[in-house]
Amino acid sequence: MSTTTRTKAYSMPQIVLHWAIAILIVANYIVSDGMGHQLDEHLENAGFQTNWVGTFHVYVGLTVIGLVLIRLIVRLVSPVPEVVSAGHPLLDKAQKLAHGLLYPLMLLVPVFGAMAWYLGMEFMGDVHVIAMNTMMIIALLHALAALYHHHVLKDRVLMRMLGRE
Repeated sequence: MSTTTRTKAYSMPQIVLHWAIAILIVANYIVSDGMGHQLDEHLENAGFQTNWVGTFHVYVGLTVIGLVLIRLIVRLVSPVPEVVSAGHPLLDKAQKLAHGLLYPLMLLVPVFGAMAWYLGMEFMGDVHVIAMNTMMIIALLHALAALYHHHVLKDRVLMRMLGRE
C-alpha cells in the first residue's frame, strides 16, 4: 500500500492523521451507546431531532471517512519506516494481518454507519456495530503491540509514531 521508499520515522502528516483518527474513533465509540435507538427514531420519523450525541457520532463518522481517505493518499505517496519484527514469525504475521484489516475497517465502519443513517439501510447499522467492535479489538491489540515493542523489545516502534525518532 505504500511506496517502496523507506525512512527512519513517520512524517508529521502521517503522525497527525494517525492520532487524529484514533482519537475520533475512540471518542465515537465512547459516545455510541444509544445510537441504535437514535437510528430507529431517525428512520421512523423524518422530523426526529437527534441529541448532541447522535449529531456528534454522525459528523465524527463523516470526518473519519475524510481523514482516512487523506491518510491513505499520504501513505501511498510518503515513505514509511521499515517493519520491525515482533520477535516471532507468528507475531509478525499477526502484525501484518492487523494492519491489513485496520485500514479497510477505518474506512468501512463509518461508511456502513452512513449507509444506515443516510440511505435508510437499517441492517447496515448492525453491520456497522459488528465491524466497529471488530475494529476496536484489532486497534486494542495494535496499541498493546506498540507497548510490547516499547517495554519488552525496547525498540523505537512507538517513538516513531510519537514523532520522537
